[in-house]
Amino acid sequence: MNKRAVFLSVISAAGIAWGSSAARAADAFVQDDNTIRFMFESQSSYVFLKGNAVDSPEDDFYSTTAGVARLNFDMGNGFNLQGDAFGEYAWLNSGADASYLSTLGGGLHAYMRGDTGALGLYGALADVGIEKTGGGKTHTFGVEGQWYAGDATLGAQAGFLDSDHNDDDMIRDAFYVRGLARYYFAENTLVQAEAAYLHGEMDGDNDGIDILSVGARLQHELDFFPGDFDWPGKIYIAYRGDFADQDNENDHVNSHTILFGTTWTFGHSLRDNERNGAAMDLPAFTRWQGISAGPLE
Repeated sequence: MNKRAVFLSVISAAGIAWGSSAARAADAFVQDDNTIRFMFESQSSYVFLKGNAVDSPEDDFYSTTAGVARLNFDMGNGFNLQGDAFGEYAWLNSGADASYLSTLGGGLHAYMRGDTGALGLYGALADVGIEKTGGGKTHTFGVEGQWYAGDATLGAQAGFLDSDHNDDDMIRDAFYVRGLARYYFAENTLVQAEAAYLHGEMDGDNDGIDILSVGARLQHELDFFPGDFDWPGKIYIAYRGDFADQDNENDHVNSHTILFGTTWTFGHSLRDNERNGAAMDLPAFTRWQGISAGPLE
């Protein structure tokens, strides 16, 4: 395992542990002040890969550990700034090669929000690790919006994805769109469905790449302790499917991911956090890069 992988693993694990242990302090800091909202999400997933581009020694099944923190500032008059920090590490088999390994990155959202929705811009940078064979830096930016209709939320993003070209197999010069629908059965119970489509280039021959992503999520709060300390928090189970095709080579990878996680919003409900707190998230652009530079290359 290379030094970068070890570093990213330590950072990811430390972030998750920190988020759990800091819950009381964060709750006391933000629960009575809507101008600053903080949320933390920990996640484990199991990834299953299929397709003619997946072959030995690439890992076709592995688990990951991930964490994301979001801090939102209400600047007044509806203007909001939100910062994201995220990391992920894949627990690969010892002999795995050319497989997605890790992510470490950050993002920024600037948007206007009112009673009926939000509209703004976002950007993110990340380092994507590929076991033994490459990886590199990637960035994305675009426009995003949300529309609130009672207990329902509709969201959309349209953006551009590129890489630093140190690894020719990473996605570059790509455009994508993403849409989601979310419904709250209660303040801390929701169901969500989403879909995204990307088209860009990869490989030294500038082969076209197309990725279709779909996902679903069910989330509900479990609170085993009295008071404001919500433990284990708002747990969720989710599915994400990423279906990638390298046009000129007729290669394809089908990635099926089962995710389990917990969200801490520190004194606020999931619905209230969306409408008044850290409302925005990012598309799964690092996983797209991991598929492209990993098994699809």
